[in-house]
Amino acid sequence: MFCAVPGTQVDGHAFIEDAVRAGATAALVEREAEASLPQIVVSDAHAGVAHLAPLFEGDPGAALRLVGITGTNGKSTTAWLTRWVLAAEAPTAALGTLGTVSIDGRIGKPSLTTPGPIELAETLAELRDTGARAVALEASSHALDQRRVDGLAFDAVAFTSFSREHLEYHPDLDAYRAAKLRLLDLLAPGGTCALDAGAAAWDGVEAPHGTTLRYGTGEGADVRAGDLELLADRSTFELRIEGAAAAVELPLPAEFNVRNALAAAAVAYGMGLSIDAIAERLSTAPPVPGRMEMLRRSPVLVIRDFAHSPDACERALSTLRGIVRGRLIALLGCGGDRDPGKRPVMGEILTRLSDVAVVTSDNPRSEDPAAICAEMVEGLDPASYTIVVDRRAAIDHALEVADPDDAVVLLGKGHETTQIIGGRKLPFDEAAIVDEILGAEGSDR
Repeated sequence: MFCAVPGTQVDGHAFIEDAVRAGATAALVEREAEASLPQIVVSDAHAGVAHLAPLFEGDPGAALRLVGITGTNGKSTTAWLTRWVLAAEAPTAALGTLGTVSIDGRIGKPSLTTPGPIELAETLAELRDTGARAVALEASSHALDQRRVDGLAFDAVAFTSFSREHLEYHPDLDAYRAAKLRLLDLLAPGGTCALDAGAAAWDGVEAPHGTTLRYGTGEGADVRAGDLELLADRSTFELRIEGAAAAVELPLPAEFNVRNALAAAAVAYGMGLSIDAIAERLSTAPPVPGRMEMLRRSPVLVIRDFAHSPDACERALSTLRGIVRGRLIALLGCGGDRDPGKRPVMGEILTRLSDVAVVTSDNPRSEDPAAICAEMVEGLDPASYTIVVDRRAAIDHALEVADPDDAVVLLGKGHETTQIIGGRKLPFDEAAIVDEILGAEGSDR
């Protein structure tokens, strides 16, 4: 079957005759074409493909308990923790920015945060066939807007933080929020909706035909962290749900990671796990690749984090300010072919919250990386930053100026092992680069 999907640059309807010559025996179309094959006419080809693709794979969603996770920041960590917690009862996988995380914790090759519907159906079928009984799936705003997951019904959904992001795609923040909220339409009857009580964007949101659990650190949250203590390498709190309590020693630092853990706890509780089982699993969770990940403790503390939005950068740097004994040396770039409006905002955050600000490239894609750096520092005091456009040279510079009590934080690329320059993906693993510069001895990898 050939699916004629309209794209932003090219319309698939223009290739129906080519598809016939290539052997297609049917077509999915939004408007009937003069072609010698049966055609299924639908109002939205994107949604049509999303519903058909799982059927071609034997409807893997019917054999899996599915959790959908959306939000600006925290999706990957929440999916990682949700997989780990739910695995206490059944083999569970995860799918998202990190890649496919199998039931034994192995990470496959990353693709899009949420793959297209055909690849998604194939991946879910493979996970089902290799023993998975549940999957935690990140749902990006692009994927929700493009109906990539419309063929799935979720047993639980989670909404993490909300802030400015992807305005190169969405016309405004209202459209961005509306795309996120489409996930609610895919919640199965009787399912659970977990909402960040600290995100004003989710005020008033309720599950249309299921249970709503708000999570946070405030008294009004249904799933709450009490007696919270934030330390350099972990967070301790009392998990409180419906009058019950259990101690958690989460091996992840930062208040935002506590919120991610609470999101996973709300999902797991809504899916039937006990509070004691949830607390035990959260306390033994493995570190999340590229998310506040310590690469080095000596000769200087080196951390990498995927923060690439203003809100995520502010949270990461504010957290580190409270745990670093010496100076905070921060390195940050902005991606090319992405929302240019956030660049000066992120430059201001970088210079305000770090002692030594190094402005560099991220994934410049088709743009000039030097021009992106210039946009980040527009209007800022030149004495408050250093521009080193080449990211490897920038890492070298940051490590060279660091003293033993300082901390170097590499923001933006996290777990990524490539850098996109022009149309090429070039090898770029920051953990390996740090080892090359400082020597492998003493690495935390």
